[in-house]
Amino acid sequence: MLKYKGIIVYLLIVIIGFIYALWNLIPHVKDLYSIEEDIKAKTLVAADLDRKLQDLKNSEIDKLSVSQMVKNIYKPSIGGADLESSFAVVFDDIIEMAKYNGIRIYSLEYIYNPPEDEFVKQASASYNVCELKMQLVSDYTDFEGFLKELFKYPYLINIEKVELTPYLKNKKILIINLNLKLYSEK
Repeated sequence: MLKYKGIIVYLLIVIIGFIYALWNLIPHVKDLYSIEEDIKAKTLVAADLDRKLQDLKNSEIDKLSVSQMVKNIYKPSIGGADLESSFAVVFDDIIEMAKYNGIRIYSLEYIYNPPEDEFVKQASASYNVCELKMQLVSDYTDFEGFLKELFKYPYLINIEKVELTPYLKNKKILIINLNLKLYSEK
């Protein structure tokens, strides 16, 4: 038995050393585990913040593209021009756009400073308004080109109403009632 006493003491020292090392190692393992959990949580927060940053960048790009789409109000080169002549250039441009796109103008009606318009109600001292009621004859593709050119026009033109009625004898031909509002500075 004495022979094994040295081995038993040695084993006891190894076991006590192992328990002591394990006892000191457990708090460090717990700390590492909590640090790993913090890293996972902060990675999720960072990913969420990156997504929010990307959303903000996209909304800023959208705002810039919208602000580039804002149109100016036409200002006649002749100051103090009367109401009808303040829209002469815009009228000519709209008629030329219609002719260029192969649209036939059947009738035109002008209503100057309509009382229900917000510009007239709020800023009639600064702006003139003309409601242009047009009756057009066209096919679908020509009318589409005309609308695209109206959209590209550098000055503000509001499309108030569009009524499309196919011609009875030929369904490819449209009779179009189009109401536009034009604005000019005084």
